[in-house]
Amino acid sequence: MKKISFYLFCICLFSSFKVLAAVDFKSALQLYKDKQYQASYEAFMALADTDYTNVDYNYYLARSAFFVKHYNEAIAAYERVLIMYPNNARSKLELGRTYYKMHRYTEARKYLNEVLKSSAPQVVKNNIRYYLARMTEDGKKPKRNTVKATLLGSVFYDSNLNYSPESDQMTLPSGTLTSSADIGAWGSEQMLLVNHRYENPDKYDFAWKNDAVLYNKVSPGNSEYNILYGSYSPALSFQKDRWTLDAGVSVDGMKYGKDPYMVSYGLTPKAVYIPNMTEYISTQLKLLKRDYQTSSTKAKNSKFVQLTVLYQKRMGPVFSWFGQGTLETELKDKTPTTIVNVDYQLLGLKVGAGYLLPKNISLSGSLGYQSKQFLDNDRLLKYFNAPSKKEHDNRYYAELVLAKELDKNFTAQFRASRVQNDSNISVYKYQKNLYTFNILKRF
Repeated sequence: MKKISFYLFCICLFSSFKVLAAVDFKSALQLYKDKQYQASYEAFMALADTDYTNVDYNYYLARSAFFVKHYNEAIAAYERVLIMYPNNARSKLELGRTYYKMHRYTEARKYLNEVLKSSAPQVVKNNIRYYLARMTEDGKKPKRNTVKATLLGSVFYDSNLNYSPESDQMTLPSGTLTSSADIGAWGSEQMLLVNHRYENPDKYDFAWKNDAVLYNKVSPGNSEYNILYGSYSPALSFQKDRWTLDAGVSVDGMKYGKDPYMVSYGLTPKAVYIPNMTEYISTQLKLLKRDYQTSSTKAKNSKFVQLTVLYQKRMGPVFSWFGQGTLETELKDKTPTTIVNVDYQLLGLKVGAGYLLPKNISLSGSLGYQSKQFLDNDRLLKYFNAPSKKEHDNRYYAELVLAKELDKNFTAQFRASRVQNDSNISVYKYQKNLYTFNILKRF
């Protein structure tokens, strides 16, 4: 599912980039007064990066962040104001409103009650009592259901369809000894991502999340390479300060060609830490059972374990970078009877960066490396009476993405990637180029 994971990353990356209109205080303040909150948010972020102790920078950064719903960043900026001015009633009031918007009512009450005890104007105190009443009306707190969706459509050209770029995560066959010729082909992809979140803070200290993915890949004249994939991942999400823990599970299924290919299911816990407004750290563990669906592949049934750590850093309003590390292993349930390898260990590393160009055009790229060591002697070589040995693959990956945000919820994207797999067994060596034109629509 690396392709799907990349799309998810791109959606988050491109939706966070906007044009920086100005970086001086007077112009940034005018953007705020003109209610151009996205532009003022980015301008004050750039100013705050130059001086995190400046009260004006932090205050208007927080106000702008609130209006564009970057609540965690608003909280961080208000807290910096309170470090310098602990009795600043306005910052406490806005912190209370921000926590209220996030349905974090314990923190909201704390700050709002502190303002009630201050010398704030009576009209402000009346507004505070309104917020407090909303949180306790009839002994219930507001319920909240939110649903977001992203639809992707694409056209691609693959220079070597016989080796699939999804093979690492979807465990697809990647070529055979008897049919290893390059197959260049056009095709199309469609993907629907749905994210649902339900909260009832009066009854629960957690939120209920439901994420679903539906993916389809079609190559005319090459139906044996078509993919139909679906996944469902529910989770209980706990939030404490800047930490979020998702206690999740996942189930997915896939057809490869005309027949069902594989079903996997298991635990997928994830922890996210946001230390400040420019950094994001996540760790995810996957403990899955993989069940293959045809008689010829049943012997590949296995247990799959993966640990992924991701770090993202934003350097000002127009540049960001990320680094990712992956450890992975798969162990068969029993000794296979087919000509396949199953047991392996994998180390993966990936780095990337994104930059915003004028006119809402963004350029990003990534480089990746995987070292994959199989634990058993290669059974395919043994089948053809060749000297058997353990397969060791080194996979190199590079990608460049150019995207144009046509409006707030609509993005066009061109992606070019290169994959090269070096193996100590010659039949598993391959290389390929993949070119894709994507349209992303968010709802």
